Amino acid sequence: MNPLERALDARLRLVETTLQAGTVKGYRRTARLFLEFLRRRFPAVTRPSQLRRDPHLLGWLEELWTYRTTQNTALTSATRGSHVLQLRTLLELMDDLPQPPPPGLVQRSDIPLRRYPLPRPLTAEEDERLRQIWESSTGQLDTILYLMRLTGIRIGECVDLEPDCLRHLGGNQWSLHVPHGKPRSERWVPVDDRVRQLVERLAFLRSCSPNPDPKFLLPRPSGRAVLMSALRQHLCLAALDAGIQRHIVPHQLRHTYATTMLRAGVSLPTLMRLLGHHNANMTLIYAEVTQQDLHSQYQQALERPRYQIPAPPVMNPPSLEAILATAIRLLDQQTSRIQIQDAHALLLLRRRLVRIASVVRKVLPPEGDTI
Repeated sequence: MNPLERALDARLRLVETTLQAGTVKGYRRTARLFLEFLRRRFPAVTRPSQLRRDPHLLGWLEELWTYRTTQNTALTSATRGSHVLQLRTLLELMDDLPQPPPPGLVQRSDIPLRRYPLPRPLTAEEDERLRQIWESSTGQLDTILYLMRLTGIRIGECVDLEPDCLRHLGGNQWSLHVPHGKPRSERWVPVDDRVRQLVERLAFLRSCSPNPDPKFLLPRPSGRAVLMSALRQHLCLAALDAGIQRHIVPHQLRHTYATTMLRAGVSLPTLMRLLGHHNANMTLIYAEVTQQDLHSQYQQALERPRYQIPAPPVMNPPSLEAILATAIRLLDQQTSRIQIQDAHALLLLRRRLVRIASVVRKVLPPEGDTI
């Protein structure tokens, strides 16, 4: 192992202490691709200080564009961008070496723009047909998929729900505790009686399982990955039963939830909290705005424009006099119940109210007129 390989391996062990296992796996793959490129094209480069932007980094970036996976497919812009960012992080962590790599090897312009896929919510007809199937079913997989649709949680968050995930906030208010998921932060999602019934049904099905895991609400006798795969396959079967010919995935239920909440009048900051996003741009990608939504919002803005200030309510002068008279009577009742020093302050307040009442009778118009 040459000095460059040792330096990269040491930085990979460093990032392992703060990043998730899946992210560290991506860092290791980036380092492997970069080292394989150097061994094949520039075998003489064995130290970090020998790296140069041209031809080493630029040559590696060019190879990323032509790289083919085992399925003979090119890397997406998001994958290439992740490789470039991860290599830049590893090179920046080498600044404490006695002979560090020169600065500016990876520049901001080298990172390709990430092209997000278009939102894929279900249509209103498809959503209604699936919900009818799930409402009439008591099976575990149907219940889980219906829970995902009504709460907008990810499939990984759903399978990691805890047995006591449902919390009662008082009255008819319930909230679902979503564990640490993709954004590495937990959140609380308000739910209604339908979701509460689904969670109670899943808890009952869990009690019927021979060896339920005490950490999770959903039983996973064959592991987490097997349960997620079963959910994806069952969603495809439910889509066929609903007459949906195209292929759908569980994440489309999350897109459908976001679009439904937006059409119901939920604000963008609230929708961000419901979905667990840290960036408003991601929330906007999730929600789909159709031409029908545009016409609906346009008509609503014409009928009830926000810039029009509503007319103030009509005040009746005798009601103001009655309020002052009531306040004076209350002061008279309290004066006889408190001590002498406090009664003097109430007496001064009573005199002031009497003067205000006399001014009101002189200034305000007679009964029957309005201000």
